[in-house]
Amino acid sequence: MSSTPSLISVFCFVLLACGRADEPEGRERELGYLRVLMGDELLPYAHLEVTAAENVAILGTGAEKYLGLHLFPGQKKRNGGVRAEVSVDFPHQQGDTLRYAWRFMVPEGASMDGPKNRWWIFGQWHDQPDRNKGESWEGFESRSPPVLLGLGEIKGQPAFGFEYGPKQEIKNGPFPIVPGQWHQVMVIIHWSQKADGKATLFYDDLSKPLVTAEGANMHNDFAHYLKLGMYRHPEIQSDNWIYLDDLTITMER
Repeated sequence: MSSTPSLISVFCFVLLACGRADEPEGRERELGYLRVLMGDELLPYAHLEVTAAENVAILGTGAEKYLGLHLFPGQKKRNGGVRAEVSVDFPHQQGDTLRYAWRFMVPEGASMDGPKNRWWIFGQWHDQPDRNKGESWEGFESRSPPVLLGLGEIKGQPAFGFEYGPKQEIKNGPFPIVPGQWHQVMVIIHWSQKADGKATLFYDDLSKPLVTAEGANMHNDFAHYLKLGMYRHPEIQSDNWIYLDDLTITMER
């Protein structure tokens, strides 16, 4: 599959760069990208976190379109970090169990960060201010995500790891990634600040768990939101794409 944007995407780049996502025209352009990745039911909760038109592209054609997110040397920071992500603030409460599923691909020839393997996140569930208590991002404590998927490289091959817990005390992996191949991820999380918290990770074979981790998985009792794409150590200077498709989030009953 091509690792460069389609002509349609290049045209959309210009539109995105000229409009803010919090203005009507800018939001509609943003939704044009998000619809490639997810169904309409998730759109009210979803946003792009990019700094430049070059950070995002629609790839493929027809029913085979998918979303590309791009990090490149020297790009500006967004929200204090080097990132190109989609965030989905799906509403839930402590005690709920949610199923998150999507597909991703790392393109052939991708240059990772081996052997240093500095932090590089491609999936994370992050805490946020409790709006029910009148909290805002101003002065909100900065904390690492209690559930995350991190990219790395082992013996020249891309791989990922799974970290869990308020202090990321549970670590699993590495698990191999085949460049140029679509991989399926599903994570079922029972959200809790207590010992009954749990996350089950499935990878490609959705009938068999790859990892099960238990214990607290929330920093506060307000909904933790999903971020997919790439967010990495600021000194990593490689040019990288990640491709995403078929994101779903459902409440388990």
